[in-house]
Amino acid sequence: MLALIAADRLPGQPAPDPLLVSGPARNGLAETATLVLTDGASQIHGAVHVALRSHDHAGLIGWLHAQENFEAVAVLIAAARARLGPVRMLYGGTGPTQPPEVATHALPGIAEHHHAATTRALRAAGFTPATSRLYLHHPLTPTPAQSHFPLAEVRPLTDPPGVQLTLLETDGSPLATAVLHSSDDGHWLLRYLAVRAGYRHRGIGANLLAQCLQIAHLRGATSLIAHTDEDDHASARFLTHAGFAAVDTLTIHHRRP
Repeated sequence: MLALIAADRLPGQPAPDPLLVSGPARNGLAETATLVLTDGASQIHGAVHVALRSHDHAGLIGWLHAQENFEAVAVLIAAARARLGPVRMLYGGTGPTQPPEVATHALPGIAEHHHAATTRALRAAGFTPATSRLYLHHPLTPTPAQSHFPLAEVRPLTDPPGVQLTLLETDGSPLATAVLHSSDDGHWLLRYLAVRAGYRHRGIGANLLAQCLQIAHLRGATSLIAHTDEDDHASARFLTHAGFAAVDTLTIHHRRP
């Protein structure tokens, strides 16, 4: 099943963690299950992971993989709907049910272009777009340019693994902070970057992002991915100016009962 999931990876996404299939769900979710589509020879042709959200009884289709076979995806969506039952609302593509620290790189949303058949099958089943995020990728070859002063303070993170970079004011207060999550196969994620109000539009964020690229490269990263709200054009421009390329749009769908 992991090979099925791995086949749907976008550029810059690491190999799927086995915990995506077997790990315990985060708090607030119930009745999680992985439904598998097989043939007469017990060969797996697709899988879908579902859960119920406790606070509003919404049904979640966390992830869905079937090698972009429209008919197989349609069968899995029907099976997911039957399993979730008459819930108030269904959501498709909400991402892993495990805590974020377990599946740091598994971002929510269905890739509209890379997974066009899955998107069409969801729309055919009555789902419509709810929220969308832009997925971006930055290969770290050639070597990123040397960083300029001021240099960020770098602190290792362990759960999940990665690093935190902080630019400090002369009094020691933080000006800007970024968090990077690492992976064993060199694909890193820019989880967060923010500049303190009053210090924006001064090149501080660009300086910190350049240092993120260099630090990731020095620590073995071969690429960095990032994501931002689809309508956050300023963030998209900021990232593309630094060398990120937009790869796809990740969309969560919903369906009313």
